[in-house]
Amino acid sequence: MTSDTPSEAKAAPDLAPSRAPDLATGEPAEPQTEPPATGGQPRVLIPAPDLRKAKATRGVDPLGIAATLTFVLVGGLLVFGFAQALVPAVEAQLGAACRPLTPTPKSGAIPAIELEELDGTPVSLDDFRGKFLVVNFWATWCEPCTREWPDLDMLGSRMAERDDVAVIAISVDQDPALVGPYLERMGLRESAVRVLRAKDPEAYKLFGSEKIPDTYFVNAQGEFEAVFINVREWGKAKAVRCVESKV
Repeated sequence: MTSDTPSEAKAAPDLAPSRAPDLATGEPAEPQTEPPATGGQPRVLIPAPDLRKAKATRGVDPLGIAATLTFVLVGGLLVFGFAQALVPAVEAQLGAACRPLTPTPKSGAIPAIELEELDGTPVSLDDFRGKFLVVNFWATWCEPCTREWPDLDMLGSRMAERDDVAVIAISVDQDPALVGPYLERMGLRESAVRVLRAKDPEAYKLFGSEKIPDTYFVNAQGEFEAVFINVREWGKAKAVRCVESKV
């Protein structure tokens, strides 16, 4: 009796793993194996990935850069637009500080007028360029001016520590000899207000006034900002806030 013997042995499947390229040489690398466990088959380790291919695919993403730049640009425009939208509100707030004093808007460069110190030394408003000026026109014979002077003196005292503001009182008296004694009687010899005298007794008309006292705000560039017709309570906190809002 013959035994059934297969005529051809079945071919065993090829279990050899594919070989990844060697990182140093670029040639296919031999698969790594571990010693077989007792009574078992050898375990085949998976080769390390080819890092050269990973590096080759890693590069600059132009779409990502474009998206980032677009985001930054749009964000910058939004911030700028928001800041610009706030400008009218800020200007309105600054104007609100002076509203209780009822200013009249005025613009344009201030005219040149001949001025002098009380000792006769020539001086010009251009000498104060770069400072915010509160320019008051007055005279010793002007009764409303006399009522306003104590408040003007208080404003001068409050602004004395600032180097960007000057409070100036311009006398339009024809006789310069009247000014000194008047200030002495009023206790204003040591006032922080800069007292000057106009050589032309009608110099206030060059500024646009018809009567005195009138007070003008002049910016650091020598331009009108506002005029306050007649007497104001310059010694009050509201006047201080008004002046400080302009600086």
